Amino acid sequence: MKLNFPVLALLTVATGSILATTYRITTAPERIRLRHESAKATCLSNGGQWARVNGVESCLPAAQPK
Repeated sequence: MKLNFPVLALLTVATGSILATTYRITTAPERIRLRHESAKATCLSNGGQWARVNGVESCLPAAQPK
């Protein structure tokens, strides 16, 4: 049987894409948690206040001095 290199290349790329997508989906909650913690730490270190407004957590900037 003769190897068909274009088909083999296509199968290799398709398999790699499926594996990469599976990895990204399974690790998404961890990446989201890290991004959330980083945003919260940055907000607090810059003097802001981390608050929940209408069910959405966000950074409220510190009052600017006049």
